[in-house]
Amino acid sequence: MRPELEPGISNAADASFKAFRLVQPAFKSHWHYHPELELVYFARGRGMRFIGDDIALYQEGDLFLIGENLPHTFVSYPEESTPLVDAYCLQFSRHLFSPFAECQPLQHLFDAARRGLFITTPGEDLIEKIRQVATTTGIPALAGLLDLLGSLCQETEPTPILQQTYQRHAVLSDTTSRIRVAIDYINAHYQHPITLAEMANTCHFSPNAFCRWFKQHMGLTFIDYLNKVRLTHVCQLLISTDLSIGQIAVQTGFDNISTLNRLFQHKLHSSPRRYRGQHGF
Repeated sequence: MRPELEPGISNAADASFKAFRLVQPAFKSHWHYHPELELVYFARGRGMRFIGDDIALYQEGDLFLIGENLPHTFVSYPEESTPLVDAYCLQFSRHLFSPFAECQPLQHLFDAARRGLFITTPGEDLIEKIRQVATTTGIPALAGLLDLLGSLCQETEPTPILQQTYQRHAVLSDTTSRIRVAIDYINAHYQHPITLAEMANTCHFSPNAFCRWFKQHMGLTFIDYLNKVRLTHVCQLLISTDLSIGQIAVQTGFDNISTLNRLFQHKLHSSPRRYRGQHGF
């Protein structure tokens, strides 16, 4: 499917934006987008983030500002040590602030968020403002949101997540509604062999047509995307478990340890063993 549109985020009769806290066992794959911007802070939990064509790890303490209509999803790791996701989400329209000349700096921030922004090590003051906005209503909530976004503009320069060449509109114009099927299928089955014929059949294409279609809409070939998903899981297991590299290769869908080592070196310019030594066990 195409990324799913989430309607009605900020059209409640008594509120011009939506702020809420999510405490739940996990985030499951839900490839979606919405016309509002979204600020997401993870107070607890970790896993993989998919924003546009970017795949990477997220962890406790991470803060993201996701631009309007930017497809995304977060997928949790079902670890016994972190069985819950505790996240704060604020969803709002840029037009909420456009009538005010004083808010012009916010529009520059919102423009930058079209590529997705990762705010590293947000300060305690900023985090507390996020919590306050998510737990109040009415005028105090609106004033708190404005104060929060003003502080965000003054934070250390956020890191853009996507390249400027990312073709966001190509993803959204997928009239055949099959991108979400492809993304969710890969997320659910990456631990096992996934053939081109299998993916093409799942998305109702011939193999050649699927290859062209996937590259056009995701900016990566199917194999490159699948390998990126697997390598991200490999990185997570290297830094959070004491599994052997051979065991990790099996758990992440690689046919043997040599394939994993070769691809890891090519994509991350390091060996799995060296990566583990630098970041984890």
